[in-house]
Amino acid sequence: MSYVEKAIYKYVKNIFTSGLKVLFSKKYIFYTIAFILISVTSTIFYLIEKELTSLNIGGIFISVELSVAVTYLIFGLFFSRYPLKFWVGPAFLVAAGGSVLVYYLPKISTFDISPYIAGICYLVWIIVSVFLTFSLSRNFWGNKVLGSVMFLGKQAEEGTILFSGVVFLLSLVNSAMSGYLIYAGIVQLDYFLVIAAAFAIVAIVIVNVIVFSLGKRDDVFYTILAFFYIFASFTLWKLTIYTIRGSPPNDNWGSILAALFFIFYTVSNYGKKIKKIEKGAVDLTEIQEEDVSKKKKRRRKRKAEVVIEEDEKWALLDIPRAIGPLGVLMSIMGLILGYHVTYLQIFGKTDLFAEIFTADFSVNYLIGLKDKFAIIFIPLMLIFFLLSYTWSENYQKYASPILYRFEMLPPFEELVERIDRIKSGEDSWKNYANMIIKEGVKIGMKSTAQKVFVSPTKKVAGAIGGAYSKTKRGVGRLFRRKKKK
Repeated sequence: MSYVEKAIYKYVKNIFTSGLKVLFSKKYIFYTIAFILISVTSTIFYLIEKELTSLNIGGIFISVELSVAVTYLIFGLFFSRYPLKFWVGPAFLVAAGGSVLVYYLPKISTFDISPYIAGICYLVWIIVSVFLTFSLSRNFWGNKVLGSVMFLGKQAEEGTILFSGVVFLLSLVNSAMSGYLIYAGIVQLDYFLVIAAAFAIVAIVIVNVIVFSLGKRDDVFYTILAFFYIFASFTLWKLTIYTIRGSPPNDNWGSILAALFFIFYTVSNYGKKIKKIEKGAVDLTEIQEEDVSKKKKRRRKRKAEVVIEEDEKWALLDIPRAIGPLGVLMSIMGLILGYHVTYLQIFGKTDLFAEIFTADFSVNYLIGLKDKFAIIFIPLMLIFFLLSYTWSENYQKYASPILYRFEMLPPFEELVERIDRIKSGEDSWKNYANMIIKEGVKIGMKSTAQKVFVSPTKKVAGAIGGAYSKTKRGVGRLFRRKKKK
Protein backbone atom coordinates (compact mmCIF):
# COMPACT_ATOMS: atom_id res chain seq x y z
CA MET A 1 0.00 0.00 0.00
CA SER A 2 1.15 3.54 -0.74
CA TYR A 3 1.46 6.26 1.90
CA VAL A 4 -1.85 7.81 0.82
CA GLU A 5 -3.64 4.44 0.90
CA LYS A 6 -2.30 3.63 4.34
CA ALA A 7 -3.17 7.08 5.65
CA ILE A 8 -6.76 6.87 4.38
CA TYR A 9 -7.09 3.30 5.68
CA LYS A 10 -5.84 4.39 9.12
CA TYR A 11 -8.19 7.39 9.15
CA VAL A 12 -11.30 5.31 8.31
CA LYS A 13 -10.23 2.48 10.61
CA ASN A 14 -9.83 4.89 13.54
CA ILE A 15 -13.34 6.22 12.98
CA PHE A 16 -14.88 2.79 13.51
CA THR A 17 -12.48 1.39 16.12
CA SER A 18 -12.50 4.45 18.37
CA GLY A 19 -16.26 4.77 17.88
CA LEU A 20 -16.81 1.20 19.05
CA LYS A 21 -14.50 1.72 22.02
CA VAL A 22 -16.49 4.73 23.19
CA LEU A 23 -19.91 3.19 22.59
CA PHE A 24 -19.04 -0.01 24.42
CA SER A 25 -16.91 1.51 27.14
CA LYS A 26 -17.98 0.89 30.73
CA LYS A 27 -19.47 4.35 31.13
CA TYR A 28 -21.59 4.36 27.94
CA ILE A 29 -22.44 0.72 27.25
CA PHE A 30 -25.85 0.92 28.98
CA TYR A 31 -27.03 3.74 26.69
CA THR A 32 -25.59 1.99 23.63
CA ILE A 33 -27.30 -1.33 24.36
CA ALA A 34 -30.60 0.42 25.06
CA PHE A 35 -30.26 2.34 21.78
CA ILE A 36 -29.52 -0.82 19.78
CA LEU A 37 -32.24 -2.95 21.40
CA ILE A 38 -34.94 -0.30 20.95
CA SER A 39 -34.13 0.53 17.32
CA VAL A 40 -33.66 -3.11 16.23
CA THR A 41 -36.76 -4.35 18.07
CA SER A 42 -38.99 -1.61 16.66
CA THR A 43 -37.69 -2.35 13.15
CA ILE A 44 -38.34 -6.09 13.44
CA PHE A 45 -41.86 -5.77 14.80
CA TYR A 46 -42.74 -2.93 12.43
CA LEU A 47 -41.75 -5.06 9.44
CA ILE A 48 -43.61 -8.06 10.88
CA GLU A 49 -46.72 -5.92 11.30
CA LYS A 50 -46.36 -4.87 7.68
CA GLU A 51 -46.88 -8.50 6.64
CA LEU A 52 -49.36 -9.44 9.38
CA THR A 53 -51.91 -6.63 9.54
CA SER A 54 -53.75 -8.33 12.43
CA LEU A 55 -50.72 -7.84 14.67
CA ASN A 56 -50.72 -4.44 16.36
CA ILE A 57 -47.49 -4.56 18.33
CA GLY A 58 -45.30 -2.52 15.98
CA GLY A 59 -47.03 0.69 17.04
CA ILE A 60 -46.16 -0.02 20.67
CA PHE A 61 -42.44 -0.24 19.93
CA ILE A 62 -42.62 2.87 17.74
CA SER A 63 -44.13 4.72 20.71
CA VAL A 64 -41.38 3.41 22.98
CA GLU A 65 -38.69 4.48 20.51
CA LEU A 66 -40.10 8.00 20.16
CA SER A 67 -40.41 8.37 23.93
CA VAL A 68 -36.84 7.19 24.49
CA ALA A 69 -35.68 9.61 21.75
CA VAL A 70 -37.22 12.54 23.62
CA THR A 71 -35.85 11.26 26.94
CA TYR A 72 -32.34 10.96 25.54
CA LEU A 73 -32.54 14.49 24.16
CA ILE A 74 -33.92 16.12 27.32
CA PHE A 75 -31.66 14.40 29.84
CA GLY A 76 -28.66 14.46 27.50
CA LEU A 77 -28.88 18.21 26.97
CA PHE A 78 -29.80 19.37 30.46
CA PHE A 79 -29.00 16.76 33.12
CA SER A 80 -26.12 14.54 31.96
CA ARG A 81 -23.48 16.64 33.76
CA TYR A 82 -25.05 15.82 37.12
CA PRO A 83 -24.30 12.54 38.95
CA LEU A 84 -26.18 9.62 37.44
CA LYS A 85 -28.00 8.77 40.68
CA PHE A 86 -29.90 12.06 40.58
CA TRP A 87 -31.51 11.66 37.16
CA VAL A 88 -31.48 8.00 36.04
CA GLY A 89 -34.71 7.30 37.94
CA PRO A 90 -36.61 10.31 36.56
CA ALA A 91 -35.30 9.52 33.07
CA PHE A 92 -36.68 5.98 33.28
CA LEU A 93 -40.06 7.29 34.48
CA VAL A 94 -40.18 9.88 31.67
CA ALA A 95 -39.40 7.20 29.06
CA ALA A 96 -42.05 4.83 30.44
CA GLY A 97 -44.71 7.50 30.90
CA GLY A 98 -43.94 9.02 27.53
CA SER A 99 -44.39 5.64 25.82
CA VAL A 100 -47.87 5.28 27.30
CA LEU A 101 -48.77 8.86 26.36
CA VAL A 102 -47.52 8.59 22.77
CA TYR A 103 -49.34 5.28 22.21
CA TYR A 104 -52.71 6.05 23.85
CA LEU A 105 -53.08 9.76 23.08
CA PRO A 106 -54.45 9.25 19.53
CA LYS A 107 -56.83 6.59 20.86
CA ILE A 108 -58.46 8.87 23.42
CA SER A 109 -58.31 12.11 21.41
CA THR A 110 -57.88 13.40 17.88
CA PHE A 111 -54.34 14.56 18.55
CA ASP A 112 -51.25 12.45 17.81
CA ILE A 113 -47.83 13.70 18.85
CA SER A 114 -45.86 10.95 17.07
CA PRO A 115 -45.42 12.68 13.69
CA TYR A 116 -44.21 15.89 15.33
CA ILE A 117 -41.52 14.10 17.36
CA ALA A 118 -40.36 11.97 14.43
CA GLY A 119 -40.42 14.84 11.93
CA ILE A 120 -38.53 17.29 14.16
CA CYS A 121 -35.82 14.71 14.96
CA TYR A 122 -35.57 13.89 11.25
CA LEU A 123 -35.07 17.51 10.18
CA VAL A 124 -32.75 18.43 13.08
CA TRP A 125 -30.55 15.41 12.34
CA ILE A 126 -30.20 16.66 8.75
CA ILE A 127 -28.98 20.06 10.03
CA VAL A 128 -26.54 18.33 12.37
CA SER A 129 -25.30 16.13 9.52
CA VAL A 130 -24.42 19.24 7.46
CA PHE A 131 -22.19 20.45 10.30
CA LEU A 132 -20.73 16.96 10.56
CA THR A 133 -19.94 17.06 6.83
CA PHE A 134 -17.78 20.13 7.40
CA SER A 135 -16.17 18.45 10.40
CA LEU A 136 -15.48 15.38 8.24
CA SER A 137 -13.81 17.51 5.57
CA ARG A 138 -11.84 19.44 8.18
CA ASN A 139 -10.59 16.31 9.95
CA PHE A 140 -9.85 14.58 6.63
CA TRP A 141 -7.68 17.31 5.10
CA GLY A 142 -6.51 18.75 8.43
CA ASN A 143 -5.57 15.40 9.94
CA LYS A 144 -1.93 15.43 11.09
CA VAL A 145 -1.25 12.13 9.31
CA LEU A 146 -3.50 12.10 6.27
CA GLY A 147 -3.44 15.86 5.71
CA SER A 148 0.34 15.98 5.94
CA VAL A 149 0.60 13.18 3.40
CA MET A 150 -1.82 14.92 1.03
CA PHE A 151 0.02 18.26 1.31
CA LEU A 152 3.46 16.60 1.25
CA GLY A 153 5.96 18.83 -0.57
CA LYS A 154 3.37 21.49 -1.45
CA GLN A 155 4.57 25.03 -0.89
CA ALA A 156 2.20 27.10 1.27
CA GLU A 157 2.46 30.08 -1.04
CA GLU A 158 1.80 28.05 -4.18
CA GLY A 159 -1.67 29.60 -4.45
CA THR A 160 -4.05 26.73 -5.24
CA ILE A 161 -6.24 24.34 -3.30
CA LEU A 162 -5.77 20.60 -3.70
CA PHE A 163 -7.59 19.01 -6.65
CA SER A 164 -8.84 22.41 -7.79
CA GLY A 165 -9.48 21.05 -11.29
CA VAL A 166 -11.67 18.25 -9.93
CA VAL A 167 -13.63 20.70 -7.79
CA PHE A 168 -14.16 22.98 -10.80
CA LEU A 169 -15.41 20.13 -13.03
CA LEU A 170 -17.83 18.92 -10.33
CA SER A 171 -19.11 22.47 -9.92
CA LEU A 172 -19.89 22.52 -13.67
CA VAL A 173 -21.83 19.27 -13.30
CA ASN A 174 -23.71 20.75 -10.36
CA SER A 175 -24.45 23.86 -12.43
CA ALA A 176 -26.14 21.72 -15.05
CA MET A 177 -28.16 19.93 -12.36
CA SER A 178 -29.20 23.23 -10.78
CA GLY A 179 -30.29 24.62 -14.13
CA TYR A 180 -32.42 21.55 -14.78
CA LEU A 181 -34.03 21.83 -11.34
CA ILE A 182 -34.97 25.46 -12.03
CA TYR A 183 -36.57 24.41 -15.32
CA ALA A 184 -38.39 21.48 -13.68
CA GLY A 185 -39.59 23.69 -10.82
CA ILE A 186 -41.06 26.24 -13.24
CA VAL A 187 -42.80 23.55 -15.30
CA GLN A 188 -44.21 21.80 -12.20
CA LEU A 189 -45.02 25.11 -10.47
CA ASP A 190 -42.83 23.94 -7.59
CA TYR A 191 -41.42 27.31 -6.53
CA PHE A 192 -39.68 25.88 -3.48
CA LEU A 193 -37.67 23.69 -5.87
CA VAL A 194 -36.76 26.81 -7.88
CA ILE A 195 -35.60 28.58 -4.71
CA ALA A 196 -33.51 25.56 -3.64
CA ALA A 197 -31.87 25.37 -7.09
CA ALA A 198 -31.10 29.11 -6.96
CA PHE A 199 -29.32 28.61 -3.62
CA ALA A 200 -27.42 25.72 -5.20
CA ILE A 201 -26.14 28.13 -7.87
CA VAL A 202 -25.05 30.56 -5.14
CA ALA A 203 -23.01 27.75 -3.57
CA ILE A 204 -21.42 27.00 -6.97
CA VAL A 205 -20.41 30.65 -7.38
CA ILE A 206 -18.82 30.67 -3.90
CA VAL A 207 -16.88 27.47 -4.62
CA ASN A 208 -15.51 28.85 -7.88
CA VAL A 209 -14.44 32.05 -6.13
CA ILE A 210 -12.56 29.79 -3.71
CA VAL A 211 -10.94 27.85 -6.56
CA PHE A 212 -9.83 30.86 -8.64
CA SER A 213 -9.28 33.57 -6.03
CA LEU A 214 -9.45 32.82 -2.32
CA GLY A 215 -7.51 29.55 -2.40
CA LYS A 216 -4.17 31.34 -2.73
CA ARG A 217 -4.60 32.89 0.75
CA ASP A 218 -4.85 29.63 2.73
CA ASP A 219 -4.78 26.41 0.75
CA VAL A 220 -5.62 24.21 3.77
CA PHE A 221 -8.79 26.01 4.85
CA TYR A 222 -10.13 26.56 1.35
CA THR A 223 -9.41 22.95 0.39
CA ILE A 224 -11.44 21.91 3.44
CA LEU A 225 -14.26 24.28 2.49
CA ALA A 226 -14.33 23.23 -1.17
CA PHE A 227 -14.53 19.55 -0.31
CA PHE A 228 -17.18 20.24 2.32
CA TYR A 229 -19.27 21.47 -0.61
CA ILE A 230 -18.38 18.40 -2.70
CA PHE A 231 -19.29 15.99 0.13
CA ALA A 232 -22.55 17.88 0.76
CA SER A 233 -23.51 17.80 -2.94
CA PHE A 234 -24.86 14.26 -2.46
CA THR A 235 -28.25 15.79 -1.65
CA LEU A 236 -28.29 17.84 -4.87
CA TRP A 237 -27.48 14.76 -6.94
CA LYS A 238 -30.20 12.73 -5.21
CA LEU A 239 -32.80 15.47 -5.69
CA THR A 240 -31.91 15.76 -9.38
CA ILE A 241 -32.13 12.00 -9.95
CA TYR A 242 -35.64 11.54 -8.58
CA THR A 243 -36.78 14.78 -10.28
CA ILE A 244 -35.59 13.46 -13.66
CA ARG A 245 -37.29 10.10 -13.03
CA GLY A 246 -40.51 11.81 -12.00
CA SER A 247 -40.65 9.57 -8.92
CA PRO A 248 -41.65 10.78 -5.44
CA PRO A 249 -38.80 11.88 -3.14
CA ASN A 250 -37.26 8.96 -1.34
CA ASP A 251 -34.28 8.02 0.79
CA ASN A 252 -32.16 5.24 -0.66
CA TRP A 253 -29.54 2.91 0.74
CA GLY A 254 -26.95 5.60 0.22
CA SER A 255 -28.76 7.76 2.77
CA ILE A 256 -28.82 4.88 5.24
CA LEU A 257 -25.11 4.17 4.85
CA ALA A 258 -24.27 7.86 5.14
CA ALA A 259 -26.31 8.13 8.36
CA LEU A 260 -24.63 5.04 9.83
CA PHE A 261 -21.19 6.38 8.91
CA PHE A 262 -21.96 9.72 10.55
CA ILE A 263 -23.04 7.91 13.71
CA PHE A 264 -19.63 6.27 14.03
CA TYR A 265 -17.81 9.38 12.89
CA THR A 266 -19.57 11.60 15.45
CA VAL A 267 -18.94 9.23 18.33
CA SER A 268 -15.35 8.65 17.21
CA ASN A 269 -14.61 12.33 16.72
CA TYR A 270 -16.01 13.23 20.11
CA GLY A 271 -14.54 10.16 21.75
CA LYS A 272 -11.03 11.50 21.11
CA LYS A 273 -11.86 14.51 23.29
CA ILE A 274 -13.56 12.63 26.14
CA LYS A 275 -10.38 11.96 28.13
CA LYS A 276 -9.24 15.58 27.92
CA ILE A 277 -12.67 16.97 28.76
CA GLU A 278 -13.22 14.52 31.62
CA LYS A 279 -9.76 15.41 32.96
CA GLY A 280 -10.79 19.06 32.97
CA ALA A 281 -14.07 18.15 34.70
CA VAL A 282 -12.20 16.20 37.41
CA ASP A 283 -9.84 19.10 38.01
CA LEU A 284 -12.79 21.46 38.27
CA THR A 285 -14.62 19.17 40.73
CA GLU A 286 -11.57 19.03 42.98
CA ILE A 287 -11.27 22.81 42.87
CA GLN A 288 -14.92 23.31 43.79
CA GLU A 289 -14.52 21.11 46.86
CA GLU A 290 -11.93 23.45 48.30
CA ASP A 291 -12.91 26.18 50.73
CA VAL A 292 -12.17 29.17 48.49
CA SER A 293 -14.00 32.28 47.41
CA LYS A 294 -16.13 32.54 44.25
CA LYS A 295 -13.54 34.74 42.59
CA LYS A 296 -10.83 32.14 43.12
CA LYS A 297 -13.16 29.43 41.84
CA ARG A 298 -13.64 31.29 38.57
CA ARG A 299 -9.90 31.90 38.28
CA ARG A 300 -9.07 28.23 38.84
CA LYS A 301 -11.87 27.13 36.56
CA ARG A 302 -10.16 29.03 33.76
CA LYS A 303 -6.88 27.30 34.64
CA ALA A 304 -8.59 23.90 34.53
CA GLU A 305 -9.89 24.60 31.04
CA VAL A 306 -6.33 25.01 29.73
CA VAL A 307 -6.47 21.30 28.80
CA ILE A 308 -8.43 22.31 25.69
CA GLU A 309 -6.14 22.29 22.68
CA GLU A 310 -5.27 25.54 20.95
CA ASP A 311 -7.13 24.63 17.75
CA GLU A 312 -10.30 23.65 19.65
CA LYS A 313 -11.25 27.05 21.09
CA TRP A 314 -13.85 27.92 18.46
CA ALA A 315 -17.06 29.18 20.15
CA LEU A 316 -19.32 26.50 18.61
CA LEU A 317 -17.13 23.80 20.12
CA ASP A 318 -18.14 25.12 23.54
CA ILE A 319 -21.60 23.61 23.01
CA PRO A 320 -20.51 19.94 23.24
CA ARG A 321 -18.10 20.85 26.04
CA ALA A 322 -20.95 22.49 27.97
CA ILE A 323 -23.24 19.45 27.90
CA GLY A 324 -20.42 16.96 28.43
CA PRO A 325 -19.43 13.74 26.64
CA LEU A 326 -22.41 11.72 27.90
CA GLY A 327 -24.79 14.51 26.94
CA VAL A 328 -23.43 14.62 23.39
CA LEU A 329 -23.75 10.87 22.95
CA MET A 330 -27.30 10.79 24.36
CA SER A 331 -28.39 13.76 22.21
CA ILE A 332 -27.04 12.15 19.05
CA MET A 333 -28.69 8.84 19.88
CA GLY A 334 -32.00 10.61 20.56
CA LEU A 335 -31.95 12.37 17.19
CA ILE A 336 -31.09 9.14 15.40
CA LEU A 337 -33.94 7.26 17.10
CA GLY A 338 -36.41 9.89 15.85
CA TYR A 339 -34.76 9.80 12.41
CA HIS A 340 -35.09 6.01 12.42
CA VAL A 341 -38.83 6.13 13.13
CA THR A 342 -39.33 8.45 10.17
CA TYR A 343 -37.25 6.21 7.96
CA LEU A 344 -39.35 3.17 8.90
CA GLN A 345 -42.35 4.79 7.26
CA ILE A 346 -40.70 4.27 3.87
CA PHE A 347 -40.88 0.50 4.30
CA GLY A 348 -44.26 0.26 6.01
CA LYS A 349 -47.85 0.72 4.88
CA THR A 350 -48.69 3.19 7.63
CA ASP A 351 -47.67 6.81 7.13
CA LEU A 352 -47.70 8.79 10.36
CA PHE A 353 -47.62 12.12 8.57
CA ALA A 354 -50.40 11.59 6.00
CA GLU A 355 -52.86 10.62 8.74
CA ILE A 356 -52.21 13.72 10.84
CA PHE A 357 -51.59 16.59 8.45
CA THR A 358 -53.10 16.34 4.96
CA ALA A 359 -53.29 13.75 2.27
CA ASP A 360 -50.43 15.52 0.49
CA PHE A 361 -48.11 15.67 3.52
CA SER A 362 -46.65 12.18 3.49
CA VAL A 363 -43.24 10.83 4.38
CA ASN A 364 -42.19 11.38 0.75
CA TYR A 365 -43.16 15.03 1.01
CA LEU A 366 -41.09 15.33 4.20
CA ILE A 367 -38.08 13.77 2.46
CA GLY A 368 -38.39 16.23 -0.43
CA LEU A 369 -38.74 19.08 2.05
CA LYS A 370 -35.62 17.89 3.86
CA ASP A 371 -33.56 17.65 0.66
CA LYS A 372 -34.54 21.14 -0.51
CA PHE A 373 -33.89 22.59 2.92
CA ALA A 374 -30.44 20.91 3.04
CA ILE A 375 -29.52 22.42 -0.37
CA ILE A 376 -30.54 25.89 0.84
CA PHE A 377 -28.56 25.37 4.04
CA ILE A 378 -25.25 24.58 2.26
CA PRO A 379 -24.48 28.05 0.76
CA LEU A 380 -25.57 29.66 4.03
CA MET A 381 -23.01 27.50 5.82
CA LEU A 382 -20.34 28.39 3.26
CA ILE A 383 -20.95 32.08 3.92
CA PHE A 384 -20.95 31.49 7.68
CA PHE A 385 -17.61 29.67 7.54
CA LEU A 386 -16.06 32.35 5.34
CA LEU A 387 -17.17 35.13 7.70
CA SER A 388 -16.01 33.16 10.74
CA TYR A 389 -12.59 32.71 9.12
CA THR A 390 -12.40 36.49 8.59
CA TRP A 391 -13.58 37.54 12.03
CA SER A 392 -12.53 34.77 14.44
CA GLU A 393 -8.90 33.94 15.17
CA ASN A 394 -9.97 30.85 17.10
CA TYR A 395 -11.94 29.61 14.10
CA GLN A 396 -8.89 30.16 11.88
CA LYS A 397 -6.84 27.90 14.16
CA TYR A 398 -9.58 25.27 14.10
CA ALA A 399 -10.38 25.37 10.38
CA SER A 400 -6.79 25.70 9.16
CA PRO A 401 -4.67 23.35 11.29
CA ILE A 402 -0.90 23.31 10.90
CA LEU A 403 0.38 20.39 8.81
CA TYR A 404 3.82 18.88 8.23
CA ARG A 405 4.36 19.75 4.57
CA PHE A 406 8.11 18.95 4.35
CA GLU A 407 8.50 21.87 1.99
CA MET A 408 12.21 21.11 1.54
CA LEU A 409 11.19 18.35 -0.88
CA PRO A 410 11.64 19.32 -4.53
CA PRO A 411 8.63 19.99 -6.78
CA PHE A 412 6.96 16.88 -8.20
CA GLU A 413 8.31 17.39 -11.74
CA GLU A 414 11.84 17.86 -10.40
CA LEU A 415 11.46 14.81 -8.16
CA VAL A 416 10.38 12.67 -11.13
CA GLU A 417 13.33 14.01 -13.13
CA ARG A 418 15.76 13.16 -10.32
CA ILE A 419 14.37 9.65 -9.98
CA ASP A 420 14.78 9.15 -13.73
CA ARG A 421 18.38 10.39 -13.53
CA ILE A 422 19.11 8.01 -10.63
CA LYS A 423 17.46 5.18 -12.53
CA SER A 424 19.54 5.85 -15.64
CA GLY A 425 22.77 6.10 -13.61
CA GLU A 426 23.38 9.77 -14.40
CA ASP A 427 23.21 10.70 -10.75
CA SER A 428 23.72 8.99 -7.39
CA TRP A 429 20.94 8.54 -4.85
CA LYS A 430 23.49 9.16 -2.07
CA ASN A 431 23.57 12.87 -2.85
CA TYR A 432 19.83 13.21 -2.29
CA ALA A 433 19.93 10.96 0.78
CA ASN A 434 22.57 13.21 2.36
CA MET A 435 20.48 16.29 1.58
CA ILE A 436 17.39 14.75 3.23
CA ILE A 437 19.45 13.71 6.28
CA LYS A 438 20.83 17.24 6.68
CA GLU A 439 17.34 18.77 6.52
CA GLY A 440 16.06 16.17 8.95
CA VAL A 441 18.86 16.95 11.42
CA LYS A 442 18.00 20.66 11.25
CA ILE A 443 14.34 19.98 12.00
CA GLY A 444 15.27 17.54 14.78
CA MET A 445 17.64 20.00 16.45
CA LYS A 446 15.00 22.73 16.32
CA SER A 447 12.36 20.44 17.87
CA THR A 448 14.80 19.24 20.55
CA ALA A 449 15.73 22.80 21.44
CA GLN A 450 12.09 23.69 21.94
CA LYS A 451 11.53 20.67 24.20
CA VAL A 452 14.71 21.28 26.22
CA PHE A 453 14.49 25.03 26.67
CA VAL A 454 10.80 25.86 26.38
CA SER A 455 8.90 22.96 27.90
CA PRO A 456 11.02 22.64 31.09
CA THR A 457 10.76 26.38 31.60
CA LYS A 458 6.99 26.18 31.51
CA LYS A 459 6.99 23.17 33.83
CA VAL A 460 9.31 24.85 36.35
CA ALA A 461 7.27 28.05 36.26
CA GLY A 462 4.07 26.07 36.75
CA ALA A 463 5.58 24.12 39.63
CA ILE A 464 6.79 27.29 41.37
CA GLY A 465 3.42 28.94 40.90
CA GLY A 466 1.58 25.88 42.19
CA ALA A 467 3.85 25.57 45.24
CA TYR A 468 3.39 29.24 46.00
CA SER A 469 -0.42 29.00 45.73
CA LYS A 470 -0.58 25.92 47.95
CA THR A 471 1.76 27.46 50.56
CA LYS A 472 -0.22 30.69 50.61
CA ARG A 473 -3.52 28.78 50.95
CA GLY A 474 -2.10 26.58 53.74
CA VAL A 475 -0.76 29.56 55.70
CA GLY A 476 -4.09 31.33 55.28
CA ARG A 477 -6.00 28.36 56.66
CA LEU A 478 -3.56 28.08 59.58
CA PHE A 479 -4.11 31.72 60.57
CA ARG A 480 -7.88 31.33 60.18
CA ARG A 481 -7.80 28.45 62.61
CA LYS A 482 -5.76 30.51 65.08
CA LYS A 483 -8.19 33.40 64.84
CA LYS A 484 -11.10 31.06 65.62
CA LYS A 485 -9.32 29.98 68.81
